[in-house]
Parts: sequence; C-alpha cells; structure tokens
Amino acid sequence: MRTPENVPIEEIIPHREPIIMIDALLEVAPKRGVAAKKFRRQDYGVRGDRVCETALVECLAQTTTALLGYGNRQSPGEEGLGLLVGLSSFSFTRRPKLEEPLLIEACLGKSFEKIITVKGKVFAGEIGGECIAGGEFKIYLKNEKG
Repeated sequence: MRTPENVPIEEIIPHREPIIMIDALLEVAPKRGVAAKKFRRQDYGVRGDRVCETALVECLAQTTTALLGYGNRQSPGEEGLGLLVGLSSFSFTRRPKLEEPLLIEACLGKSFEKIITVKGKVFAGEIGGECIAGGEFKIYLKNEKG
C-alpha cells in the first residue's frame, strides 16, 4: 500500500461538482484503494444533518473509479471509466452526520470480461473503526470512446 502523489480528484474520475463524492484518494495498491470524504451541508446526497445511504454507495463507486483512474496514470491505455451496474449484500448501520470524517475502502475482486466485482466499506473516522456501510457491487468497465 502506498500513498499516491497529490492528484486532484477531477484528474482521475469523470465526475464533476456537485456530484463528486470523495475528497481525496489516500492509499492505492493494485487491488485496493482508500479515499476520504467529509460531507458538508451543500453536498449532494445530504438530507437535513445526515448523509443519505445512496451517497455512501456512490462514495464507494467513486473510490473504485479513482483507484482505476490513478492506475491509468501509471499505465496509460488501460480501461478506466466505470459504471455502477449492480449492488448485493449491502448493509447500513447508520447515516453519518455532516462534517464527520469518513474513510472509504474499495477492494477489487473477480472480473469477467468488462465486469468487475468490488467489496467496499465506509468507516467513520478510521479504517478498522466503526463500519457504517458495506457490501459488494459490480462495475462495468468501458473505455473513453464507448
């Protein structure tokens, strides 16, 4: 596991404001990435003083995209853009509060052609701390041309 150089998120994921759901990619390994997010009142996916469950799922998907996008900076020409195409075994223990530091962990699993499975968890505070969401999802990888 290593800490990536300070790369703006906009350079490694296709999302743009107001839909960016991660603040920074903190750690990268060939099949694992960790990102950080602190939701603010004006962020998409906030209702009242809490973060919606769907926003947590999107945090996981964007962490995966950031991991793949960062890898593409190291190996140009690789697949990179991904679309969330399925969820399974997802659970949520609570909705985080505004300004609560979150760490998002995405671990790449098996792949079949252009579909890759990912296991992900959202932690309050630190990896290994309170897991507030987690499950498995599928990403369809596509190249930028189509």
